[in-house]
Amino acid sequence: MKKLVSVIAAAALMCGALCFVACEPAPEEENITSYVIDATLDTSAMTVAATEKVTYVNSGEAELDGVYFHLYPAAFRQGARYASVSDTSVSDAYPGGVDYGGITIESVTVGGENAEWSIGGEDEDILIVSGLTLLPGDAAEIDIAFSLDIPQTRHRFGFYNGIVNLGNWYPVACVYENGGWRTDPYYSNGDPFYSDVADYTVTLTAPTGWNAAGTGSVSAEVNGDTTVTTFTAECVRDFALTVSDKYTSVETAVEGGPTVRYYYAADSDAERHLQVCADAVTTFSSLFGDYAYDTLTVALTPFLYGGMEYPQLAFVSDSLQGDLLDEAIIHEIAHQWWYAAVGNDQINQAWMDEGLAEYSVTLFYENNPDYGVSAEDRIADAMQSYVLFTEMYDELIGGDTSMNRGLGDYFSQTDYSFHTYVKGELLFDSLRHSVGDDKFFDSLKNYYTQYTGLIASPDDLVACFENTTGFDLKGFFDSWVNGTVGLY
Repeated sequence: MKKLVSVIAAAALMCGALCFVACEPAPEEENITSYVIDATLDTSAMTVAATEKVTYVNSGEAELDGVYFHLYPAAFRQGARYASVSDTSVSDAYPGGVDYGGITIESVTVGGENAEWSIGGEDEDILIVSGLTLLPGDAAEIDIAFSLDIPQTRHRFGFYNGIVNLGNWYPVACVYENGGWRTDPYYSNGDPFYSDVADYTVTLTAPTGWNAAGTGSVSAEVNGDTTVTTFTAECVRDFALTVSDKYTSVETAVEGGPTVRYYYAADSDAERHLQVCADAVTTFSSLFGDYAYDTLTVALTPFLYGGMEYPQLAFVSDSLQGDLLDEAIIHEIAHQWWYAAVGNDQINQAWMDEGLAEYSVTLFYENNPDYGVSAEDRIADAMQSYVLFTEMYDELIGGDTSMNRGLGDYFSQTDYSFHTYVKGELLFDSLRHSVGDDKFFDSLKNYYTQYTGLIASPDDLVACFENTTGFDLKGFFDSWVNGTVGLY
């Protein structure tokens, strides 16, 4: 996700807030979970009725006695313990007043038979399917019928001004690790999502004239008053959609790369923004390794933050203009490498993808001087704003400048943003100067190649840099991540 921070914003938001291991190959495709989702969008009631067939594969080494699923739309219901936005963002998220939505599970079957299931989790946002045994390598067919009530909000999940965002909208399997299920709630800070890759086939039935942009390859069939749009995507970490009867699109083919599409309701400079998308794909493919998929879609859509990344899809806020819009597009496309392809724990190690994506924006401008943005100035601005923030932070409340905190441990959105985006960018810039350009970019290429389709830990990142450069870098990373590095 892209959050925009600056020296001025640091001061304003601060005041508002207070009044490592060997690399592994990518998984075999036939051994990963798959989702087949059939959804119908009612644009009058703003509801969705859907069925989901999950062929869940136990790819771990432990026997499982059930499967847990995140129900992220539950965060948008009235009475949610963990609100989908912070108190300071409510007016931006709900310009017309707070509106609630949510998800209802209608039925669950396993292998065609009625299953035992319950709703649990810290915030009643976890679907627990029990009464089954899965040995390592076994698979279970789990069918879930569910319905959505879409809130009127400028958010990942919501509708506003005739545009529907369906981000993090369906039951998705929790990650099983270290002997347990990761059932983290929906924090308002950052991107509270963590999932393994899977294959998807998704059909959306909507009124004819409503165009859908989403993850994966797309085809559409018009059946009178309704249109069925089918998306297929392999080995992706998530699936998202945005739908509107206002959308127009333009597209281009990147030489040797994907088809890039740009969706918008109102943009007088759409062709130029499409070119920004294509330039970002070309630049990052050259710097990090070929783009992993055959399509990429960027949609200009109502969103309270700068943007939000999904595999093969990016939401970019329609409130942005000029350089800020360019920067958000570039940042979200960088996430196709750092999050969509190479996964990480966004709950506890958000700096890994956000810091790399933000530094990738600087690298884009360095390699595309015609855009008129100085890479050196970006780093200088980042340093200046981070030092100002930490001085104020320490003086006012005694600051923790570590980067390995969970989303719920940051005291504000500003704290989160400066320690994942800004300090994360500074970490990678400092690392580049420490090891040299050749070793730095070789390390990033190796990291991308070795961890595409997997979830990388900080130790994995460090190991890839150490193995490529031949340097001992544990102390370097520890000083940055644990908050002891000096930036003054």
